[in-house]
Amino acid sequence: MRPGVSTILVWVWGIDMVACYRVATGILVVLAVSAASAAVESPLEFDSSQGKLNECFAWAKGQAMAYAHASDPVGPWYEAALPGREAFCMRDVSHQAMGAHALGLGETTRNMLRKFAVNISESKDWCSFWEINRYDKPAPVDYRSDEDFWYNLPANFDVLDACWRMYLWSHDRTYLNDPAFVTFYRRTVRDYVDRWALGLDTLLERERFMNGPAGAEPVGRRGIPSYHEGDPGRTRIGVDLPAYQVAAYRSYAQILKLKGDEAGARRFEKKAEAAGRFIEAHFWDAANDRFHELLRTDGRYVTGGAMQVYLLYNDALPSADKAQKTMRNVIDGARINIEMGSHYPEVFYRYGAHEEAYRWLLALSDPNTKRREYPEVSFAVVGAMVNGLMGIEPSANEGEVATLSRLTDQVAWAQLRHLPIHGCRIDVRHDGRTETTLSNRSNEPVIWIARFYGSAGELRADGRSVPVHCGADPAGRPYLWTTVRVAPSRSVTIHATVSQ
Repeated sequence: MRPGVSTILVWVWGIDMVACYRVATGILVVLAVSAASAAVESPLEFDSSQGKLNECFAWAKGQAMAYAHASDPVGPWYEAALPGREAFCMRDVSHQAMGAHALGLGETTRNMLRKFAVNISESKDWCSFWEINRYDKPAPVDYRSDEDFWYNLPANFDVLDACWRMYLWSHDRTYLNDPAFVTFYRRTVRDYVDRWALGLDTLLERERFMNGPAGAEPVGRRGIPSYHEGDPGRTRIGVDLPAYQVAAYRSYAQILKLKGDEAGARRFEKKAEAAGRFIEAHFWDAANDRFHELLRTDGRYVTGGAMQVYLLYNDALPSADKAQKTMRNVIDGARINIEMGSHYPEVFYRYGAHEEAYRWLLALSDPNTKRREYPEVSFAVVGAMVNGLMGIEPSANEGEVATLSRLTDQVAWAQLRHLPIHGCRIDVRHDGRTETTLSNRSNEPVIWIARFYGSAGELRADGRSVPVHCGADPAGRPYLWTTVRVAPSRSVTIHATVSQ
């Protein structure tokens, strides 16, 4: 681990010894030792007019790369669990994947996601191993046997969606064709749903304790129906469970479409839409203009926690009005809970709360923020800077990428360099919200969809007027866009003259 505010690195003859020291009043001391773990470097660079933002990126990149390992029995991996476990879990990997890809760890993420895919089994009721350690074994803290192990049921859906997102960024066809992934997708959307009664017609009445050994006491941690882990024995389902189903069914539909199965794609698109309607029909609290978050086994709903962010993270809500109300509820109730808070910047940028997103980027990276060393935080910060702040979005079409500046008034310009996409590398620079430059560092052309907030106006590429089209972001805010071809080793600058 590289030295930082809370870490000290000592090299001793091929052994890296990481000690996280805090003063007696600061609580935690962690010592982790790993033999001959080669340093992993990232070419990703970021710069801007705002020093605090630059410090945020520098910390996030350094902290994330400190968790990356290249030479263990499990293969290339990065920590995605509680620090010190030397392991990665399904929820954290799925969320950390975007930042990892941007940092150049795409093949590492693929290895980790594939480990989850190959370990799905009927003996575990089509679950995988929730957490895998560097020795390529299920983490002992979470697994005793196929009859007794920790598992949160949104996980299969979460991993499936992460695989599709990583395909979009990499166009690595392993995600489409590898038998391990193909089997995992198929088992998840069919057998896993059936075995755990996760169909929309059974979710509200399903038994809390399912699939345990005959005649044995129920094992409550085996099949927790939410990422909410407090008092799991009384939760029938969390609202996050159908939210992750929306994302997974939508992603699986796209996978089927690319593989030529149009009928299957339409079927799962309809399943995704139905899951979104299910959430709004059964979890919306009209009296308080917000969503319930848990359905208890006694039929009562629980409202008031932080779980609503998963509805936005998964784009699970059909109603734009309810999505905006949910975002406002999340903002109003936002607090430093590291696992949930690590989702805030990306979600806030996506749904138009750019000032709040910027504030949370800085808050998560602040040295005074407790548990900022949790691996999910640094990876999520990098991911939010790419997806959110810089508004960079890949396409299913080869060599195609979109941009949309979400800089706030505090940031006059920002630039991201050496970002991997579809096997190429690009640089993106935003000057305010009205000028963007894309530089193509590859040997293949890049098709650039350049977006700028505004309802009307003109776009000029290197001084030449280009066709203008209209669109809107997930918050309904209008933008103008155009498409240009950026030749290998060339740059194009587009300037926007827009009215709001």
